[in-house]
Amino acid sequence: MAEYLGRRWKKQELISLIGDPQQIAGITRCTLDEGKAAGVQVLQVNTGGGLQFNVLPGRGMDIAGAYFQGNALGFLSPTGITSPAYYEEPDLGWLRSFYAGLLTTCGITTAGAPSVDQGQSFGLHGRISNAAAEDISVEQEWDGDEYRLFVKGKMREAKAMGESLLLTRTVETQLGARGFTIEDRIENRGFEEQPLMMLYHFNFGFPLLGAKARVFGPIRETVARDEEARKDRGVEEALIFPEPIQGYQEKVFFHNLAADSKGDSFIALLNRDIGNGKPLGMILRFNTKELPELTEWKMPRRGFYVMGLEPGTVTPVGRGPLREAGKLPMLAGQTEYRIRIRFEVLASAAEMERIEKEAEGLLA
Repeated sequence: MAEYLGRRWKKQELISLIGDPQQIAGITRCTLDEGKAAGVQVLQVNTGGGLQFNVLPGRGMDIAGAYFQGNALGFLSPTGITSPAYYEEPDLGWLRSFYAGLLTTCGITTAGAPSVDQGQSFGLHGRISNAAAEDISVEQEWDGDEYRLFVKGKMREAKAMGESLLLTRTVETQLGARGFTIEDRIENRGFEEQPLMMLYHFNFGFPLLGAKARVFGPIRETVARDEEARKDRGVEEALIFPEPIQGYQEKVFFHNLAADSKGDSFIALLNRDIGNGKPLGMILRFNTKELPELTEWKMPRRGFYVMGLEPGTVTPVGRGPLREAGKLPMLAGQTEYRIRIRFEVLASAAEMERIEKEAEGLLA
């Protein structure tokens, strides 16, 4: 049964009260029409459960603004949403179009730091977030007493006489939901194996992120990426967040997670008081067999106050270094790889306590 306004409803009860389901939940298509965002397609999703988010078929089916009961969950950078036409590939040029949002996908064949691999230079985080989707579909329909919302699109990463990969993404939610599920299918349509470097760059900002926010999960070990991340109290402070700091330099940590017998695990960001006395948090659930690595990007700089929690097939140290270390995952020709991530908002102290106990249970 559908959940709405704190109770469960049968389809016939709800449709007797409304003329169109868009009155309480739905998906609206639009296209941005000015500045560097001109031409970018947007799918505005409203679950009716307090959660609203924007999927961008014009930018890799990623998620820009996301809000729960009017409070921002993600971080929006000063670049604003930009069309793929402004993508700069070399070195750190990717940052010129990094609007961040709730999710920016990095990959497919490279993600992480710029590097040189087998004589070829690769820029930061790859091309897929700047690929516009095709075969875009939207479905809003009753399934028994549930009202389900789906968006789907396909992005190519291909080069003449080179790689030929296709990412098909489905984002699913439903009436009354406080979350959504991302299902990705990555196909290697070529006949040669290709690197599989997927990094799900989830970015959290104010007011979800604040000095009272804490990272929770079944973390067995945390490793600092470099000397910068080891400065001050380094790893000891990886799971807490300060007030904004002038000139802060990013710190990156790699977390090793415990999981259940199926490989399922999670990471959460919990804030028991976002400034109005109310709690707000989120949880990312994924399978460590699909996404074995978890990266934390800590960036509490004044004017750029953000934390990234990023499950991935790799750590973002660069394609070249991973190959040299023998840690570069490959996808064989004519095969596919599937990934599923569940995002959910937490809105009560009781829910947060359950998450903390769940983490303890996985670590036991």
